Amino acid sequence: MAKKRNKRLKSGKHANESKIEISESKAQSGAVDTSSFNGFFQRIFSYATWKEALAIILIIIVGLVVRLEDLRDWEANPNIAMYKGEPLLTTFDGYYYLSLSKDIVDGTYTKVDYNRDVPTGVKRRMPPPLLSTIGAYTSILTGWSLNWIGAVLPAFLGLLLAIPLYGLGRFYGGPIMALTATLFGLLSHYYLYRSSVGWFDTDCMNVTWATGVTYCFLLFAKTHSNKRYIYFILGLTVYALFLLWWDSTPAVTTVISFVPFSVALIFFYRSKTKRELMIFLSVIGVGLLGILFWQGFDLPIRIIKQVLGVYHYITTKKVAGIWPEIGATISEQAIPSFNEVVLKTTGNKPAFFLSVAGLLWLFYKRPKDSLFLSVPIILAALSFFTAKRFLIFLAPVTALGLGFLICELWRLKEKNVIMALLAPAIVILLAWPLFLKDMNKTFWPKEPPHLIDGFVYAGEHTPKDAILWAWWDHGYPIVYWARRGTVGDGTIHGGERSSYNGIPLATNSQRLAANFMCFYAANGFNGVHKFYSALGGDIARGQRLMKEILASGPDEARELLNNAGLSPEKWLTFFFPKKRRPVYLYLDWRLTVTSYWWFWLGSWDVMNREGIHPVYRAFYNLKLRDNKIVGPAIMIDIDQGILKYNERNILLKQLIIVGGKKPKKMVYSHKSGADFEVFMPAGFGALMDFNIANSVFNTLFLRHTYDPKYFKPVRLMTPSHQIWEVQGDTL
Repeated sequence: MAKKRNKRLKSGKHANESKIEISESKAQSGAVDTSSFNGFFQRIFSYATWKEALAIILIIIVGLVVRLEDLRDWEANPNIAMYKGEPLLTTFDGYYYLSLSKDIVDGTYTKVDYNRDVPTGVKRRMPPPLLSTIGAYTSILTGWSLNWIGAVLPAFLGLLLAIPLYGLGRFYGGPIMALTATLFGLLSHYYLYRSSVGWFDTDCMNVTWATGVTYCFLLFAKTHSNKRYIYFILGLTVYALFLLWWDSTPAVTTVISFVPFSVALIFFYRSKTKRELMIFLSVIGVGLLGILFWQGFDLPIRIIKQVLGVYHYITTKKVAGIWPEIGATISEQAIPSFNEVVLKTTGNKPAFFLSVAGLLWLFYKRPKDSLFLSVPIILAALSFFTAKRFLIFLAPVTALGLGFLICELWRLKEKNVIMALLAPAIVILLAWPLFLKDMNKTFWPKEPPHLIDGFVYAGEHTPKDAILWAWWDHGYPIVYWARRGTVGDGTIHGGERSSYNGIPLATNSQRLAANFMCFYAANGFNGVHKFYSALGGDIARGQRLMKEILASGPDEARELLNNAGLSPEKWLTFFFPKKRRPVYLYLDWRLTVTSYWWFWLGSWDVMNREGIHPVYRAFYNLKLRDNKIVGPAIMIDIDQGILKYNERNILLKQLIIVGGKKPKKMVYSHKSGADFEVFMPAGFGALMDFNIANSVFNTLFLRHTYDPKYFKPVRLMTPSHQIWEVQGDTL
């Protein structure tokens, strides 16, 4: 028997050798071996492949449905989501990219945008950001409106996360993990929010690029044939596209892409020969040297500084220098609670903890391969202790964790048949609530149509070179809708700049407000620092003197300048310029909502390093009945000076009723209390403290009281918005 078995083995060996010889002879003779092609087509047309393809198609359809379904609610409520039949965006920053798309379409994309950071302007990137380019050429090729493209395109781009998620899932666990990870990744709530209809911003693909470059360098690391260099080139291509996409943070995209490449090179790359190794390292070295010659040899230091600067901007919430930290005023930079993290990602704690368990299981079983997930995990971890904006990076992390868990449970079905039911049951129990939550939640545009109407009106009724002075969160929308100049926006809004942005609103002097806006329109941020330098860099003294000069006017300013040791002939024309762009002040409803922050910034005292947080609570639909002011959940007894709101009694110190020729003012004998003012023609009123009551914002917006020497009404649509022409003192 043993001899027979040996004969069979020998004959099998000879048969295999003969097959190899035949294959080699065919190759030498130029004949084609069709066995590999047959295997390929067998895989393509296999039942399992079609089932998998159908599953991924259904998952993508589900991902698209939950991203587009908000349009149904928008069309049903056009007064809060549509402008002239076209959808608006759900993010302020989206209008930056959409305005660039508009410039590309119109052929007005120039190297410098003089409608931003007036009067200096902002240098534009060449080539334009990839998102804007895609939006522009989509409009050019299809003829579709940019407003519709800006609303709908992000929903389709957000689906592209499926590609790297599916690939990573396939690598770590196979088809089950790939499909599960893709499903939960596309349904992750915060990622859905930032890749849904209306979110024309880089977040709709930042996660895709970060995960995609990781996947490419993973393939480069795990492939041992020359094919790995194709994946290396693909990884560099994704990195280049990532740079063009996330244009505002090239240093961050570089670090994100460099980490998985370093993991691949250090822990996995092994060449077959020394010659291959030398060639590959030489190519990398020459490439890096060329980049250093192009960008400067201090590039690594600049990258580190930029990354640290971005981290500081996002994470710093307390006053660290002489100026306020703007991060404290931005909601997306707030640190979320653990419950908020859970609700905005997996939707519930069981799903979150199961995803963590799956991720730990993956690291336990494949510790070395799991190093490639370090970047997504680090970015996701930042959301717990820095800012909620990082929650988007939890999408691939939690999805891969759940995918691996389900995959491993499914594999246990061979040992325990219950697992064959448990794994799909867990997927359904976790995915269905997430799907329902995504379907039921509606994300509304940030800028409502009535404010957009104000921007459009300003664009039609002001000079083409005009500046529209508004709070910085309106900066990008104003450039897009009004095509007018701005002093701040989603990029240009540091603590110091925002303080200057708020000075005209928070001050009690209309003269100071008008003169400051006209002065800043002519000299800008750099002009302010030029004055500080003339005083030896004493910012506290410079800020105080600057306000005194602008509040006093040219005549008294001469003496102030003399006392400061500065030449009046030089500095009077500086503070009271004749040549400048026309200035218009845009006040709006949103300022009543955000007064806690903009007044704090506008009232900032550099010497004491503090500002004032005012009380300002707006009320609408107010009416005058029987010597009482009544409205939803509010009633004011005019005779007694008592305000009843939500079953609470609030004593008033004074009540001002605006609507006649002169405001009617009632002063009460209460030792303490608040102020209430109401503009009866619009049924709009506000409960406030004395800090904000006499501010330029309140006197213009609610009282309609103005000095015609400095302010001229252009459009008063209280309480929606107002447009005022601004005139300053001149020599």
